[in-house]
Formats: sequence, C-alpha cells, structure tokens
Amino acid sequence: MLDASKILAGARSTVNFDPADLVRELAAYGETDASDRLMHLDQQAIAAIGVLASRHYSAPDSPILDKAICLGIVEFLEERARPLKRKRRLYPKSRATGEA
Repeated sequence: MLDASKILAGARSTVNFDPADLVRELAAYGETDASDRLMHLDQQAIAAIGVLASRHYSAPDSPILDKAICLGIVEFLEERARPLKRKRRLYPKSRATGEA
C-alpha cells in the first residue's frame, strides 16, 4: 500500500465516497481482491484514495466517477496505477428465489 500521509500532504482536491458503495463496483470491474481489502482500510487510507481518484477523474480521458475511484483504490493498494481488469462493468446476475 502507498503511504497515505504522503498522498494527503500533496492533495489539491479530493473525492469523497463511502467504501461500502464501491465494493460492488470493484467486483464488477473484476477487482475482487481490491473489493475484499477495501473495507479493512482506515479513514486516512480512504482519504488518500479520494485524492488519487480526483487525479484520475481530472485526467484527459476523464473516466466516470465510479471508475476513477476504483482506479484510485487499485493504485493505492498495489502502489502503482494500472488499468482495471475489465474496461466495462459486469455485474453478477441475481437468481430469483424459487428457481430450480
């Protein structure tokens, strides 16, 4: 993981988010390891991810906000920026109750 205090020290802008809201999005982008680890991070780490997400969101290719936050999470956890495993989200299909 990156050092949250170093990221926060150079912050110009940030994105605020609720980690619980991003678990499903990370899984949909194929980042299951990151989705498992996200809920165990402290508030300083979440704030640092918000700074990284802001940088991704203001990049020339300007991804949607959820994707920018997912990119920030992966970058924070893996200590380097990289594309997400999936370009598009793929949500698991829910099974209706009572089906055989």
